[in-house]
Amino acid sequence: MDELQTIRINRNAQVEIRQLSDSGSVAIIDDFLSAPDELRSYASQRSKDFAMPQKSYPGIVLGIDEQPMAEIYRFIRFKLAPEFSFLRGGARFSSMLSMTTLRPDELSNLQRLCHTDPPAAGNRRNFAFVLYLFEDEQLGGTGFYRWKEKPAIIKATALEKEDPDKALEFLEKNFPTYQKPPCYITESNEIAERIDVVSARSNRLVFYSGDIPHSAQISSPELLTDDLGKGRLTLNCFASVRPKSG
Repeated sequence: MDELQTIRINRNAQVEIRQLSDSGSVAIIDDFLSAPDELRSYASQRSKDFAMPQKSYPGIVLGIDEQPMAEIYRFIRFKLAPEFSFLRGGARFSSMLSMTTLRPDELSNLQRLCHTDPPAAGNRRNFAFVLYLFEDEQLGGTGFYRWKEKPAIIKATALEKEDPDKALEFLEKNFPTYQKPPCYITESNEIAERIDVVSARSNRLVFYSGDIPHSAQISSPELLTDDLGKGRLTLNCFASVRPKSG
């Protein structure tokens, strides 16, 4: 089985910055990789190594080492850091290939909502990107939201860690959304307001602050599959960075 070589980017790809109302902005870069089929082929070769993670992700993942990501990490530090006001030095990265596979009735209580990434430690900020590697755009892009009931979500998150049944009881009591059959969030509800959607397009990268509530925009969950040739395969990266002072 071939090892994953450096993932090459398209140096002519253009960065579009889209403002998300008062919630910040996202970068959208089409035709990001110079040879996306190489990454798809690698994922297919390693299909048996994908696994459901312990952390809350609605599907299966495969970790990616630092070396193959070197060119992408350099791009983030030198091209995106100025746009998002963080320092090039001291950035810490982790990356994985991901497949969203869970049916709506398999989702945990909080997977039925948008989410933010875990808080950054110390004087740091979290950013992330998702790179769509699938061809079927009906598998969905990424939705961005604004909390309407943030204190309630904080309480539900604490209850979920203690006892998921208590969390569900709390959510069902307070929110009509949880009195309906489980589904992926795709629209505004009484808990969060959807402020934008970046549609899926093969080889499109979306870079954003992990503090903005977000979720995969899966309106056709019946299309989800663990078939790497047909499923919602993405490359995901998480960056812990130091903000520029002032």
